[in-house]
Amino acid sequence: MTSPKASLLRRTNVIKEAACEEMLTSAQEHAFTEIKEHREDEAQFINLYGPQYAGKTFLCWVIQQTTDWVYYQAVSDNPDTPTVIYDHGDPERRATRNLRNHASINGLATVVYVTRRPADEIYPRVELQPGDGHYQQVAENWEDLDLDTESAPALIQQ
Repeated sequence: MTSPKASLLRRTNVIKEAACEEMLTSAQEHAFTEIKEHREDEAQFINLYGPQYAGKTFLCWVIQQTTDWVYYQAVSDNPDTPTVIYDHGDPERRATRNLRNHASINGLATVVYVTRRPADEIYPRVELQPGDGHYQQVAENWEDLDLDTESAPALIQQ
């Protein structure tokens, strides 16, 4: 029998490997477009935020696979590229100031900083706001990947 932790890791890996633009919901597509526009405008900091289970991390995996950005689950001491995504960020002012210092020291051109609520100091902001049908589409994506939606977060099971 597979442990719950091993099952979660397998599910995460399947979703991460399958991440592509075709699997984005309309809300994720909108956020992706906004992020690309801010990058074209040479914004150094972009704050992607939204509620838990909205698909922010999934969107980050798609961004990583379709651009030159590198994804990290936390602020990295030695980023591999000048365009990075830092997930699971702290939106408090002290953390965002530290991020600005970190970006300056490491020569980062652009940082997408992912938080659950808007960060206190990072602009511009891109909100991932799930709309009608968002979670239904996520559930359909899970089914297409042969993942058990009964083990998904409650919002996806609706």
